[in-house]
This record gives sequence, structure tokens and C-alpha cells, in this order.
Amino acid sequence: MHRLNYPKSIRIYLSLATLLFCGLPFTSTAQNSLQLFLDSALINNPEAVSIQTQIQSYQYDNQMIEAVLRSPKAFLSSELLVAPYLNNGKLIDTDPSSKAIGYEISVTNGGLYSALFNLELPILKGKQVIHLQEQNQVEVEKLKTRLKMIENELKRSVGGLYFDALAKQASVESNKQNNALLNEEFQLIKTLTSKGLYRISDYKLLELELKSDSVGLSSSINNLELAVRQLKASCGIKNREIGKLTSPQMVAGEQVGKPSLFIRQFAHDSLAAVSQQKAFNDRYLPQLNVYANSGLNSNSVPNMQRHIGVSAGVQLTYNLFDGHQKKINDQLQMLRLNEALSQKVLKLNEVETQSDAYLQNIRKIQTELLKERQIQAEYKELLGLYQEEVQRAQISVIDLIAFLKKFSDINLAVSIKEINLNQQINEYNYWNQ
Repeated sequence: MHRLNYPKSIRIYLSLATLLFCGLPFTSTAQNSLQLFLDSALINNPEAVSIQTQIQSYQYDNQMIEAVLRSPKAFLSSELLVAPYLNNGKLIDTDPSSKAIGYEISVTNGGLYSALFNLELPILKGKQVIHLQEQNQVEVEKLKTRLKMIENELKRSVGGLYFDALAKQASVESNKQNNALLNEEFQLIKTLTSKGLYRISDYKLLELELKSDSVGLSSSINNLELAVRQLKASCGIKNREIGKLTSPQMVAGEQVGKPSLFIRQFAHDSLAAVSQQKAFNDRYLPQLNVYANSGLNSNSVPNMQRHIGVSAGVQLTYNLFDGHQKKINDQLQMLRLNEALSQKVLKLNEVETQSDAYLQNIRKIQTELLKERQIQAEYKELLGLYQEEVQRAQISVIDLIAFLKKFSDINLAVSIKEINLNQQINEYNYWNQ
């Protein structure tokens, strides 16, 4: 019987493998959930932040409409206009002769001088206010719908990156588990080899397989770190810590009863066209303004101090003909309505097609996953038999390595299938909004 003297390199390698198991870039306290990344992505999305500001701006715009169309306006005005006359070669500004050259005396009498307090009050503006504010409300609803679309799109894009990172994490966990099993069997075969139950070549083969497996583990860790950093970058997270990702419990949403989120924007376009038409047609309503002023208003310098008084009036305008602008606008708005309707039909067909396709795929994956889990359970039972045969030296190392690889593959396949199922549900939920 040969007595084995294990070289120093093997002891160093075993220590390194132990460090790999214990020093993976995960911490038990740093748990990262999909919702955490979604919240961060929404907070750091420039368009979402801008939309929140725009929604607030429409509140001020409604107040501005009230202020412009309904509130009284009071202001001060003053004017000084010099209109001299040429009379016998001299410039004079008062009492010109009949032969003086200049503006008509009754118009300026040498100039205009005013200092007035003015008051204006718009009347009959109720419909204009309502229609303009309806326009704003439609724009606000469009922005809110767009905000929901952004959130829905982030669930899809961030979810895709998250599940990709989760798949790489599953690969790390699978490699880690396989490495641990190999190391356990390596220790056992080392003992059995020293007793002459296994050949030294078997022992060396398993040692080499363990080294090769550790390289694969290290590579999978690097891939995971890159995937998580890309995920964090897309969500605006600067923290570089690679925490353990938790697997979300994805549930396929029920069929939406209200109009799909994807076609609400076209409904808003139709409402916008109608509200724009109403606001445009308001210019054909009678426009009535009441105004008054008080102060100095004179066109002559002599006795200017006596030209202080009050005036008031009513201004009424009514549009009779505008070159068929109203007809052209009606045709334009009808074109927009038809466009919104046609786009709505096309988008609804796409949404229904995509939702049905993902739903069918989900059902197929669920059936496949059930079968693979049954196979996984049988492999776990078989693992116990292989371990017993190793203890009795009744199985070759090559067969053991092949089985452990197959066992690792089926475990990884189940994990990836579960992640893929969640990803397909995430896609289905994206379209089922």
C-alpha cells in the first residue's frame, strides 16, 4: 500500500476554496429586492421628475386663466405727445392761426397730455375659462398616464436586468454547491486512497476537477458582480456593494377591466382634440368688456388743470367672418380624432396579441418546471446512493464526477426555469395594464 504525502500546494488550494465559499460578495444583511431597484429607478428617472413638475405647473396655469379672463384689471397710464405747429415761421403749441401748418387743431391742439387710473372688467368669459381649464385637465391626465407608462416600462426594463442578475446569482450558487459537494467527496476519497481503496490517479483526477470547478466559480462571481453593477447603474444607485438578490414572488395580474394603459393615451388625444375645438370656437362668442378711467386727459395746455374727469364704456365685439378658419379647424380636429381612433385599434390589437402570447408561454413553462422539479427530487435521492457507494469504494471517480455535474446541471436548470417563469410573468404584467 502506498502512503500518500500531500504537497503544500494542495493545502493552499483547499484553503483558497474555503475562502471562496465564505468570501462571496454577499452579505446576509444586504438584501436587495426588485421593488427597491424599481423605487430607485423611478426616483432617478429624469422624465418622471419633469412630469411631476409639469403637473404642478398646470395648477398655476389654471389660476392664471382665472386671473386673465375673470379678474378686474386696474392700472395707471400717462401720455405726453408734442404736436407743434408752424405759424409764420415760428413753432407754437397753442392758439394757432388758420394758416398754421400742423395737425388738425381739434385732434391735438398742439399735443396730448394724460395721467389716468384705468379699470377693466371682462364679462361673459365663463365658457372660455371652463374650456381652457378642461384643456389643462386633459394635459394633466396625459401626463399622469405617461407617468404610469414610465413606471410600467421601468418594471419591464429594470425587471429584465434584475432577472438576468438573478440568473447569474443562481449560477454562482450552483457552482458553490457543486464545489462544496466535490470538496466533500475529495476529502472522503483522500482518506480512502490512503487506505488503498482508490487509486492515486483517481485522487489526482478529483483534485484537478476541484481546481477547475473553482475557476468556474470565480468566473461566475465576476459575471454576477458586473450584472449587479449594471443593474444599479440603470437605477441611479451609486452604492457598489454587491448584496444578495432576493427572488420576487411574481403573480400574473388579472385581466384589466378598465381600458388598457396603452390605449388611454389615444383616449386623451381624442379628448384633447375636442377641448381644443371648444376653446377655438369660443372666439366666435360675443366678447364684452366694461372699462372706466379717471384722471387728467387734455389736448391743450391752457386750463389743463380743469380737464380732470371720469369716463366709462362698454366694448362689444362679435366675429362675423374669419376666412373659414372655424371650418378648417373643425376639419383638422376631426382628422386628429380619426387618427387617435385608428392608432387605438392598432395598439389594442398589439396589446392583446402580446398578452396572449406571454400567457401561453407562462403555462408551458409552468408545466416544464413541474417535470424538472420531479427529476430534481429523484436526483437528490440518487445522490445519497452515490455517496454510499463512494464510502464503499464501489464507484469510479469518473462516474462520480459525471453524476455530480449532472446533479449540478439539473439544480441550475430548475433555478433558471423559475427565474425565467418570473421574467415571463413580468413581461405579461407589462402588457396587461
